Amino acid sequence: MTVRKLLNTPLQFWTFVLLSSFAAFLIYELRDYANAFLGTIIFYVLFKPIMQRWHVQKGYNKHLIASLIVFVILSIMVVPCVMMAAFFVPKLSLFLSDSSFLIQFFYELEGKIVKLTGYKIITPENLANLRLYLAEWANIVVGETLNLMANLLLMFFMVYFALLNIGKLENYLEEVLPFKPQTLNRFAAELRTMTYTNVILSPLLALIQGFCSFLAYWYLGLDQPLFWGIMTAVFSFLPVVGSAIIWIPAAVYLYTSGMHWQSYVMIGYGILIIGVSDNLFRFIFARKIGDVHPMITILGILLGVNLFGVAGFIFGPLLLSYFFLMLDIYKQTYLSEQQEIIDSKN
Repeated sequence: MTVRKLLNTPLQFWTFVLLSSFAAFLIYELRDYANAFLGTIIFYVLFKPIMQRWHVQKGYNKHLIASLIVFVILSIMVVPCVMMAAFFVPKLSLFLSDSSFLIQFFYELEGKIVKLTGYKIITPENLANLRLYLAEWANIVVGETLNLMANLLLMFFMVYFALLNIGKLENYLEEVLPFKPQTLNRFAAELRTMTYTNVILSPLLALIQGFCSFLAYWYLGLDQPLFWGIMTAVFSFLPVVGSAIIWIPAAVYLYTSGMHWQSYVMIGYGILIIGVSDNLFRFIFARKIGDVHPMITILGILLGVNLFGVAGFIFGPLLLSYFFLMLDIYKQTYLSEQQEIIDSKN
């Protein structure tokens, strides 16, 4: 069914406009709970196969299976993230402290730039402003705890009832959306692939790189190795440069501190272990799950962090992937049909 057939009378057209306007109003009013809705989509896609297997195929009580799934989400995914945030946020000041090897690296780099250009980039005022911004950002993160809790409660509620009514939402969308069944099936398959890629592959690679770098920082005697391991994991979400933003300054800091062999070990470890582990596991998992173009990741992170905060590292690329998927579906459904009509007339 095409949009033209759906809107072939003025009444149908204005009804569509009214419904679209009301939907836009609801989305705008519920914008503070966007994390909950995106989280619901993610966990529903991830755990739908489990619900189908144990309830639909094996006949276990749907309330029991849905409750167990929500408990798994809470205990395995949410609680560790909250505990990590509780450890990480109070230590953010280390990121820009004078003892930080990252700041020491920039001081060394600035010294070279001053010798070449005579221009001083890092001043005490600039560093103080950065520290102030970081402190304000940390206070905002802590202050949004209630909003985060509300989003989590809403997400658990929606995931639970979405799993109880497994398949009903898909059937309803198939009835009301102006797409062919094969197009919707393709959309659902691509949706699963992109969700697995953004929600499983990227965090898994970040976890691997963070753990590998933590071992190196700890062995080589850097202060706060766990904190810098977490920072390496966070920056590993960025394509191309990624974790090197942390471990290269660490190597330079070790060298300038007189720890020459430790610096060489850090460089070799960063290239051969941290870098290769990223490429190796990305290649292995991308063949089974799928991969995301680096530009989608970069733009998605910029979009997501602005919209969703820290959760934007996951939600941003996912949202952008969904957009390009819907754009491709639109192209295949409508633009291809129009081209076929034009070709048939010619």
